[in-house]
Amino acid sequence: MSLAIFAYYLLLAVIATGIIFYNRTYNNLTARNKELLYEKNLIELKNKAFSSQMNPHFVYNSLSAAQYLVMINENKKAFNYLSDFSLLLRQMFENAKKSHVPLTDEINFVKRYIELERLRFNDSFTYSLDLGKIDESKNYYIPTMMIQPVVENAIRHGLSPKKINAELKMDFYVQQDLLIVRIDDNGIGLKKDLQSYPKYENSALKIISERLRLINETTEKKGYINITDKKITGGDGVLVELALPIQNN
Repeated sequence: MSLAIFAYYLLLAVIATGIIFYNRTYNNLTARNKELLYEKNLIELKNKAFSSQMNPHFVYNSLSAAQYLVMINENKKAFNYLSDFSLLLRQMFENAKKSHVPLTDEINFVKRYIELERLRFNDSFTYSLDLGKIDESKNYYIPTMMIQPVVENAIRHGLSPKKINAELKMDFYVQQDLLIVRIDDNGIGLKKDLQSYPKYENSALKIISERLRLINETTEKKGYINITDKKITGGDGVLVELALPIQNN
């Protein structure tokens, strides 16, 4: 084999190796860029979810409720209210740093939030949480800051305007690696509800849907949120079914 032919084949081999190396590097960079974009979008949506929970109206109304209790000499109630409010804020800040939290922590957070709202609305509604279908021996982890915004919508825009015989029911169960949360209220219904939503409340459900869309890209079991106006079946209020992919830790 002449030197020229050898050099020719050597050049082809170098070019082929370069092409393979380039394609592999490009694919790795593309995959990494997609991963970074996914993480960026998820962080942005988590920040929006945190902002919706920490909106000025929530903080102002909570402090106003405590102030009112002091004014009517319900000092012990005011102290307990502020204590629970500070614990709620602390948990909000802690959860904002995490992608997933223990189910038990999230349930305690939601219960504390509901109790604060009940006190603020003068016990104008009752609530119940059915956890009987949850295996307490399992350490379930779920995406953080997903349940409370739905509960907030039910209370503020469904139950609080009703004022009489208002009731919130929550049912938790696990089905095929999904936590199913059914949030059922007998409030004023979806149509009037949507007309009264502030912009940040309207966006809260949109943020949940967008976060689920991103989370579903990396999980086998797909989460979802379904909203039903019970007037369709002759009932009152709204039923929301929220399905969240779970991690076993």
